[in-house]
Amino acid sequence: MINYKNLFSLLMAVLLAAGAVFAASPEAAMAQEAAVQTAVQLENQLTLENIQALNDNAAKVFTHNDRVTFVDGTCTAETIQNIEDAAKVVDSMIELLGGDERTHFENWRTLIDAGGNQYYVFQQMYANTTVLGGAVKVIADPAGKMIGLNSSIETELPDVEESEGITAAEAEKIVLQYAVDNNQPELTLIEGTTAKMILPKIITIDDEEDGARFVWVVYTDNPDSRLGRGDELPYLAHYVTMEGEYLYSLATIMPGDTAGETGFDAAYVFEFMEPVDYTGYVDLSDGSEMELTVTVMRDKRTGMYYLGNIERQIVVADCYEFLYNGGRVVLLSSPDNLEWDQVGLLSLYNYCKAWDYYNEIGWFGGDGKGTPIMILNDMCDDHRNRIDNAAFIGNYLGWSLFGASLANDYSQALDIIAHEFTHCVTDAVMTYNSYMNDYGAINEAMSDIQGQICDLMNGNEADTEWIMGDKSATSVRSMSNPHQFQQPEFSWDLYYTPKVKTPTAVNDSGGVHSNSSLLNNVAYRLVNEGGMSLEEARSFWFAVDCAMVPGTDYAQLSELLPWMLKVQGMDQYQGTMQRAIDATRLGNDTMPDFFDADRALLTLTLPDNENFTDGNWGMQIISIETHGLIEKISNIFNALMMEDYSSFPQEIQDIFTRLAEEEAAAQAKEEQKQEIGFLDELLQVLTLFDDTAVPTPEPTPEPEAETGPTDADVDAILKWLQDEFEDVLYMGMGAAGQDGQTIGMIVRPGRTIPVLIHLALNSLSTEPDQLMCGIFMNGSWFVFEIPDLTVDSEDSEETELFDIEEFLESPLVQSTLTKIQENFGKIRSLDDVLDLFTVTIKGGEVNELPSTGLENVVLPAPSEQTAEEAEMAINEPGPKSRPKLPTE
Repeated sequence: MINYKNLFSLLMAVLLAAGAVFAASPEAAMAQEAAVQTAVQLENQLTLENIQALNDNAAKVFTHNDRVTFVDGTCTAETIQNIEDAAKVVDSMIELLGGDERTHFENWRTLIDAGGNQYYVFQQMYANTTVLGGAVKVIADPAGKMIGLNSSIETELPDVEESEGITAAEAEKIVLQYAVDNNQPELTLIEGTTAKMILPKIITIDDEEDGARFVWVVYTDNPDSRLGRGDELPYLAHYVTMEGEYLYSLATIMPGDTAGETGFDAAYVFEFMEPVDYTGYVDLSDGSEMELTVTVMRDKRTGMYYLGNIERQIVVADCYEFLYNGGRVVLLSSPDNLEWDQVGLLSLYNYCKAWDYYNEIGWFGGDGKGTPIMILNDMCDDHRNRIDNAAFIGNYLGWSLFGASLANDYSQALDIIAHEFTHCVTDAVMTYNSYMNDYGAINEAMSDIQGQICDLMNGNEADTEWIMGDKSATSVRSMSNPHQFQQPEFSWDLYYTPKVKTPTAVNDSGGVHSNSSLLNNVAYRLVNEGGMSLEEARSFWFAVDCAMVPGTDYAQLSELLPWMLKVQGMDQYQGTMQRAIDATRLGNDTMPDFFDADRALLTLTLPDNENFTDGNWGMQIISIETHGLIEKISNIFNALMMEDYSSFPQEIQDIFTRLAEEEAAAQAKEEQKQEIGFLDELLQVLTLFDDTAVPTPEPTPEPEAETGPTDADVDAILKWLQDEFEDVLYMGMGAAGQDGQTIGMIVRPGRTIPVLIHLALNSLSTEPDQLMCGIFMNGSWFVFEIPDLTVDSEDSEETELFDIEEFLESPLVQSTLTKIQENFGKIRSLDDVLDLFTVTIKGGEVNELPSTGLENVVLPAPSEQTAEEAEMAINEPGPKSRPKLPTE
C-alpha cells in the first residue's frame, strides 16, 4: 500500500531543494541535494525495539548522550555481501546514531581481518565537507551476517553560513605568524594540502565542550619530529577557524596526495630489475657483528645493484632528494653488491619482516592496497640536519613513506620498525585519527603492541619483559613495568596525563606516549598471564584496529575488547581480559574524588596573560619521603659494607657476589706479582756479580681477564635501585593543558621543590634559544632566565652558564638567606631545615600551589637569526656493511 503522506513529504522536499538550486550558491545547492538524499534515508529508521527484535532481545546496545555508539548484534534481517548492503544499514540507523537531515555518509573502504570478518567503513559528510572524526563501521562475519556496528559521528553541526570566512591563503599566513609570535621553530608549509573541514567538539577532563565548527586545516612539517623528540609523527595539522582564530595543532602523517588517488604508479622503479641476494656483516650498537642475507635488486640493463625488494616492492632512497628536491627517487646503489650503507641495509631487512608479518594475515603492504614502500634513508630536514627519530611519513607521490635515520640505531630494532609500519596500518583502517588524549595514546599503543609481537615472532625470545627498543641502545618503553620508563600503570596513576584542551609537545598532546602504557599492559597480560599465543595476539589486535572508529577512546575500548574476543572465538581469555581492564582502570578517566594515601594531586593555575598561554610551560617535580629514603640508603650501605647481600634480590646478590670474588682474585694475583717481582729483582742483582750468568728473559705477560661490572650488570643494578626507591623518591613532569592554563599532575607525597620550566627553540636550528626557570620556595615563585644554554668549545673557559654575581643578588637567593637568618635559632632537626626550602605534599589530597610571584613574569623576546646564519649541515655517510666472502 502506498504511503501518500510520505510521498507528499518527499515531493515537497524535492521541490524546495530544486527552487534553492536556482537561488543559492553551488555549495548550498550541493548541501540541499545531500539533505534531499538524507530525507529519503530518514523515511525508514530503526528503533532500539527493532534492533532487539532482530536479535531475540539479546543485543547489547551502548549509547552516549542518547546516541548509539556501539551495537553487539545485528541491525538487519538481510545478509551483507558488499558495501552497498552495509550502506542500507547505516541509512536506517541515522537517527539512532544521532544524525539528522544534514548528515550523510560516503563509502570509504572495506577491511577484512584474519578471520574473514568484514568491516564496511563510512565517512560522515555535511554540506559536501568532511566531518573529521565522523565515521561508522558495519561489521559482518565471513558468511555476511551482521555482528556489530561502531560509530562516532558529530551530531551538533554548525550552520552552512559559518563556512564562509577567511581564505586558505589567509589561514596559512595565520599559522606561520602564530609560530613566530609564540617563539616556535620555523614551519614549512606542505603546499596544496590546505582544506576546509568540520572539526568535532572536544571534551576535556572538566567536561567542557568546544562545539563543532568549520575550520581550515593547514599542514606543515613538525619541528618536534625534526628535532628528534619522542616518537612524534613528522607533520602537523593546524586548525584555524573561519574567523581567523588559531586553535591548536596535532601531530599527523603527511596528507594523502592526489597522485596516489588517481592511480600514479610508482612501480616503474622495479620494471627492469631482477632479484639478487646479498650476504654480509653489519655492526650492531652493542659491539657485536650480525650476519644477514637480504634480497636486493639488479638492473638487467646496466648491471647496477640497488637497495630494494621486488617481491614486496620496497626500496631505500635518499631522503633529501625525494622530500626537498622535487620528489627525485635516488635509490641507494652499488656497482658490485659488496658493501651497503648499514642503516639502509638493516632498514630494508626489517621492513621486509614487518611486511611479511602483516601479509601472513592477509594485509598487503603498509596500507593494505600494496602501495610501494620507500624508506627515506638519512632522514633529515630541509637544511640536511639529521633527524634523530624513526617515522611513518605517509602516502606521497604514489609511495608509502618511512624514515630511517643515521643519527640512531633504530634500524636494527625490529620492534621499532614494526611500530612505524603499524602506524601506516592504523592510518589505513581509520578515516581520521585525532592524535591527542586517548585517541593518540591508543594509536601509539597499537603500534607498540604489534611491533613487540612481530619482534617476538621473529625470534627475540630474550625480551620477556616486552621492552620496546631493547635491541637498540635506547629502550623507550616497558609494557610489563610501565613505571620503569615513567608511564602510568593505571588511569590517574603516577605519570598519568589528564586530557588536554590544547595539545602541545610539552603536554605530549594529552599523554599520547605516556598513557599508551594502559593498553600496552593489557596486551602483555593477555599473552603472559592468559596464555594467548603470539599468532592469536597478532590477529586479535589487528581486528581491534579494524573495528575502531576515530571516537574510540579507552572507555569504549573497555567494551570493545571483550566483544572482539567473542568475535574471534577467544572467549577463554575473557577472565584475563577483565582482570587487565580492572588493573589498568581502562576508561576511568574521570578525576577521582580522592586518592590513595601514596598518591596526591598537585595543581597550579598559571596567570591569565600572554606570557603563560603559549603551551610551553611545564612543571618538574622531585618528591622525597625523607625518612624512608635515609632508611633505605642506610640499609643498602650497611649491606655493602658487611658484604651481606641476603636482603637483595637474587639477581643482584649474584652480581655483587661475583664482583667481590673477582676483586679478591685480582688482589691475590697482584700480591703474587709483587712477590715474583721482588725475586726477579734479586736475581738481576746477583747476575751483576756473576759473569757467566745468563739474564732471565722477560716472560710474555698474559692478557688480563676483564673484570668489573658489565653493561648488563649496571642495567640490572639501576633497575633494582629504581624499583627499590620508587615509593620514597619520585620524579615527574606535568604540563599546562587541561583547560589551557592549569597544570595538574599525580605525584607521591613527601617534600618537594617544584620547578617551572619554559623552553623556546631557535627557529632555524636545533639549539635551545632560551630557558626560563621558576623555583617555588618560601611561599613564592622566583623566575629567572638562563641566558646561555650552549657552551662554545673554542672558548669554553671564558663562557659562563650563569652570571654568578647577578644570581647571588637575585630575590630568590636574598629571600632564602633572610629566611635562614630569621629561623636559625629554631633549627633542631633535618625536618626543620627542609621546612625552610620545600613544599610538603600530603597524600590522598589535592594540593594546590599558589601562583604568587608569577603575575609579573615577562618572557624575553626571541633572538633573531637569519637563514644565512643557519649553517647547512654536511653529514658524513654512515658505516658500510662487509660482504661475506666465498671462503667463509
